[in-house]
Amino acid sequence: MRQRLAKNILKGIGIGGLAVLSMASPYFGVNLVRGFRKYNDKKSWRKFYLSLNYLNRRGYVQIIGRSDKGITVKVTKEGKDIIKDVDIDLLELKRGSWDGKWRLVIFDIPISKNKNRLAFTDKIKKLGFVMIQKSVWAYPFECYEELMILRRFYGIEKYVTYCKAIEVEDEFSWRKKFNLRGKKTNVE
Repeated sequence: MRQRLAKNILKGIGIGGLAVLSMASPYFGVNLVRGFRKYNDKKSWRKFYLSLNYLNRRGYVQIIGRSDKGITVKVTKEGKDIIKDVDIDLLELKRGSWDGKWRLVIFDIPISKNKNRLAFTDKIKKLGFVMIQKSVWAYPFECYEELMILRRFYGIEKYVTYCKAIEVEDEFSWRKKFNLRGKKTNVE
């Protein structure tokens, strides 16, 4: 229960970037996170405060200041990564004009992590990656940050490699798979 509340608090603070949580207002929970219940009793405030301290101890938020008006809280880089993990189902890859570079995902995940491998490959397929070989997938647009999130989320960081390629032997067939027409742009 506390971890779920903590994730919701973290997500809510992440929306604003910096939050001042007022103990005086019985409706701060509604303002903090959409869908939060109204926190208007001491027991609810205590749960909220314990969850906030949990997030602070784990390094996901930084409590900047405390005063009679409330608590000022900032989400850390680690907290932002957790927020992204919480929304893994909402993760999408950007598209735009192709810069002529191929983003490759190469992996060799051990059998002991078979469930993780299957979930990872299913997710990258849904995101639009195309399988080039059994453990090699390609995507024509920038996706480094999203891939790092997925690797960590599935616990397979050390088995997955990301690389960019500017020259591919079978480029015409790759371009066809992604419906890319025209010339490359911005190739270094």
